[in-house]
Amino acid sequence: MTMAPTRSHTERPTTAHAPDDPEESASEPLGGEHGEREPTDTPRAGRRGVRTWRPSPRLLWILAALLVVAAAAVTATAGRSAWQQQRDEDARAAALAAGRQIAVNFVTMSASTFDADTKRVLDESTGTFATEYASTLKQLKPVVTANKTVSTVERAEAALVSGDQDSAKVIVGVIAPTTNASTPQPEKKTYRLRLDLVKVGDAWKVSTLDFVS
Repeated sequence: MTMAPTRSHTERPTTAHAPDDPEESASEPLGGEHGEREPTDTPRAGRRGVRTWRPSPRLLWILAALLVVAAAAVTATAGRSAWQQQRDEDARAAALAAGRQIAVNFVTMSASTFDADTKRVLDESTGTFATEYASTLKQLKPVVTANKTVSTVERAEAALVSGDQDSAKVIVGVIAPTTNASTPQPEKKTYRLRLDLVKVGDAWKVSTLDFVS
């Protein structure tokens, strides 16, 4: 009887060796020219331990709100600065115009309208100048009336020396044709006045007035 060949007990079946680590097979060379391995520090998408930070929707809203608030603060600061600058410019312009008009009113005087002329100046005065001007009117009125003095203003030019929201210094040059009983033909007189102005309520008033050369 013919016996079927049997496998020697010393032979073992050849089995394929499965890699313990799935990534080991993934790191095998991809058929490069010299079969070199890929550098181990090359980042791979999906490798364990590599995480990508992504802001949450709530954090994005917070960042957006902060940016809006910062932009609004910058705009408000710039707007306030521009507003303050414009306010200062308006105050200086108003002081300059007031100083010019007060100087014109001070020089303008007529024997026939003395009380109205001087009252206008008093209404625009305050402090030391108001006191001194009022004290001279009793002596001044008889002189102006007796000489039939008439003083008008032909030209007035004003310059602002300094100024802010509450005070200002103004120089005013005035050309004033003047007549009286002994000089019927107008004689042009030139005055240069320096006025210290202060803000009283909503109006600019003169606190000091001096003749300067």
